[in-house]
Parts: sequence; C-alpha cells; structure tokens
Amino acid sequence: MKGSSVQVRFPASFLYRCAYKGSSRKKDPFLFTRCQMIQKNYTDNKNGGIFMSGEIAFTNTALESFAALVTFVLLFACIAKIKMQRGIKHVTSKNAKRNTLDYILIIWLVIHMIVLTADVLSWTAMDFGKNEVWLLFMLNLTFTCLFLECMVYTYYVKETIYQHEMIGNTYVYLVMLSTVIAIILWITSDISGKFYYLDTQGNYTQGSMYWLCQFYCIIVMCGNIVILLKHRKALVRHDVLSLLMYGLIPIASIPAQMLWKSTTFNLATTLALIYICISVHMAQYDRIVEQEKLLIQQEHELSMNQMQMMIAQIQPHFLYNSLTALAQLCSKDPKEAKKAIINFADYWRNHINAIDKKESIPFEEELKYVKIYLYLEQLRFGDDLHVEYDLQKTDFKVPMLSVQPFVENAINWGVGQKEDGGTVRITTRENEEQIELCVIDDGVGFDTSKMEEQSDGRQHIGVRNARIRFQKMCNGTVDIYSEKGKGTKIRINLPKGGQS
Repeated sequence: MKGSSVQVRFPASFLYRCAYKGSSRKKDPFLFTRCQMIQKNYTDNKNGGIFMSGEIAFTNTALESFAALVTFVLLFACIAKIKMQRGIKHVTSKNAKRNTLDYILIIWLVIHMIVLTADVLSWTAMDFGKNEVWLLFMLNLTFTCLFLECMVYTYYVKETIYQHEMIGNTYVYLVMLSTVIAIILWITSDISGKFYYLDTQGNYTQGSMYWLCQFYCIIVMCGNIVILLKHRKALVRHDVLSLLMYGLIPIASIPAQMLWKSTTFNLATTLALIYICISVHMAQYDRIVEQEKLLIQQEHELSMNQMQMMIAQIQPHFLYNSLTALAQLCSKDPKEAKKAIINFADYWRNHINAIDKKESIPFEEELKYVKIYLYLEQLRFGDDLHVEYDLQKTDFKVPMLSVQPFVENAINWGVGQKEDGGTVRITTRENEEQIELCVIDDGVGFDTSKMEEQSDGRQHIGVRNARIRFQKMCNGTVDIYSEKGKGTKIRINLPKGGQS
C-alpha cells in the first residue's frame, strides 16, 4: 500500500495533456474543474513537503522484494506438502477437509505475492516508468489483490471453523459483496479521483476518500477476529493464534504506515502469513504423530481380532467332543485313532497358519481342510452325519478358513439338531459371470434374521468374519436361504476376476 505521494520523472497524464491543449470551462467543464483540483492538490502537496524521498522508496522496494521472495518460498513449501500428501493412500474425511484449507492457503499466498510484486513494480514505475498506463495497471492490480486477500482470509477462517463445528456463510457473503464494491470503486477512482489520482506531473496522490481502503481492511479483519473469538473453544489453539495474528498485526501496522509513509501493512501481512504457514506445518507434524499412534493401536486391534477370529472358529465344544471321540477310538480301533490324531494335528496347524495368511488360497487346499473337519465331526456323529460333494469347478481361490464356518453352521444348527441326523452337501457351479459355492444341509432350518445369534446370546463371529473376508478379498457375496423343517442353503457368489 502506498504513502501519500511520490515525485517521479513521469510523462504528463491524460488530464495534464488535455488541460494544456486548450481545455476550457466552455469546452469541457468537468475536465477543466478536474485539472484545477489536480493542480491545487499538487501545489499543496509540494508546498507541504509530503513527497517521499528516494531513500524511502528504495527501502520500501527492497523490503517488499524480500517479502515477495519469502512468500514464494512459503508457496513452494505448501505445494510440496500437498504433493507429499497425495502419495498417502489413506485419506480420512478430516484429512480431506484439511487439504481444502491447504489449497485455500496456496491461493492466499499467490494473491499476496501478486500484491507485493505489483507494489514493487509500482514503485519502480514511479521512479523509472515511461507511461502512466503501466503505473495505473499496477496500482489497480495491487489494491484489487489486496481486497481479494482480505476476502480469502475470511473464507479461510470460515473453513477452519467448519472443520470443527457448523458455521453460516452470511458473513462470508457480505465480505464478498463488499470486496466487489471496493474493487469497482478503486478501479474507477482514476476517473472520480476519490481514492487516488495522478496529478499533472504524473504523481500518484491519495484522494479524499483513500481512508476507506484502510477502513475496509480494518473492518474485515476485526470481523474475522470477532468470529474467531466466538468459536475459539471449538478450534485448536495454534489455529486461533495464527489467524488472530493475521488480523491484529496488519491493523497495528496501519498507524506506522500513515506516519512514515511506508509499506508496513504489506510487510505485516507477510509476517502474519509466515506465522500461519509455520502453524500449519506444526499442526501437520502433530497429526502425523497422532496418526502413527493410531496406526499402532489399529495394528494391535487387528492382531487381537485375528486371534479372536481363530478362537471363535475353534469352538470349545468341538475341541472337547473331538478329544472324547479320539479317546474312545483308541480302544476300539487304534489304527483309525492314529489316523484321526494326525488329522486333528493338521486341523490345528491350519488354524495357526491362517493367522498370518493375507492372500486367498486355492479352493482345493481349503477343501482339504474342510474334509479334515468333517472327518473329525463324523467321528463324533457317526452314521448320523453324511457328507456329499458335487464339485464341477475347483480351479478358483477363496480366503483361508472361510468355508469351514459355514460347514460348521450346517452341522451345529442343521443336521446336528435332528434326531436322526442328516446330510451336508458341498457343491460348486460355474456360469458366465461367477462361481457359485454352496453349503447345503437338510437339517431343521432356522430363522435367517437370527442366524448370527447363538443360543448363549453372543454373535457367531466365525460366520460374520467369513462373509467380510469373501467381500474384501474376492468381491464376493453370501446369500443364506433357510426354512424351518427343510434345511438351509448357503450360496457364496464369487465374481470371475474379482479374486486377489
């Protein structure tokens, strides 16, 4: 932002040329009056000695050039931060909102860098410029971006609060409207001369209503400060402090700018933006530490869930009944008992291996495990449990320990509930779109809405986990059909090409 006036070696302005080419009150009353006002203002300013010295202009140019360089470094750091975040696949809704703030901050820095650069070029044009069009363009660009910067600050405050609680858009819309009005008034000031004008010597001079520009910035920043204080309890401390600094530091710099005719306002906003960027990166570091702690906790919970899955699928009743059947078999048929013990050991080995198994396995391998389980169950049920296989397709993959829970369900809640037992059938079919794996029993049937509730009131974790793993690892679905007194059919649908 400029001081009151700067003396330059500049060609005569448009009004100056018109005035000295014979404009009179009769030819153009408006232009004649305008020239008189400019000449009087120029004389007063010159006699009052308020033209800036070359040293002040040089100091302002140097400081703003350095501030523009710092802003560019901050902009580069923010862009690098976003590119780094794109490499992280896991993005929560909270992170997505934070990314929105990062993009707004980048826009904010770009606008601020334009303000500083245009202001530097304005100072340069006033010292070395050759035409007033360039100077007018730079002046309009400087203040237009300055007004836009205040608007972006408001929107950033709103989005920061919105991360934590709901907030309306009324104030944002008011700031947008006032920003548009301020930009229009400033751009048309070259005609009206209310905010600034170029005098007959080509000097940039503040108009009678120049104070409104300062007043606009003060009002917008004070409004944001009030909103921040109102919602401070919902915000993180470093967010409140950094955004308050952006409002307070520039406001405090305005008296210094008016007193020393320097660009302290732009330098103050640069300092506040540095604080905001540092705060953003510190907040990111805190989030990374928090996410690492959360990741460790989730890995621990996942490990516990895997153990829970294994334990849930190893039913205590099955363990007790199998050992009892093996003990009885040792006295009746030692050779068969030896075979049964080997199968029993293989059963537990599969359970242990399943803990670390993250990929699907061939169906033939899973089928071997299911057959071991059914063999052990037949030791207990004897002739009351019959098993049939109708496998038209075996060349596909399934998650490890995913079929056994459904077979277990067919035995415990199907044929096992009938006095004379029943039959469990395992079938596979293939069509153009998918492979169908079915586990069918002719047991007592049950209410499918209560399928996942056992008699003791706890969820059937094994069946639930099997359904989830089919969906996650094979993009498959599980359909369950059951009718009391007739039996149950569990159909697993595995799309072709959807297996991992």
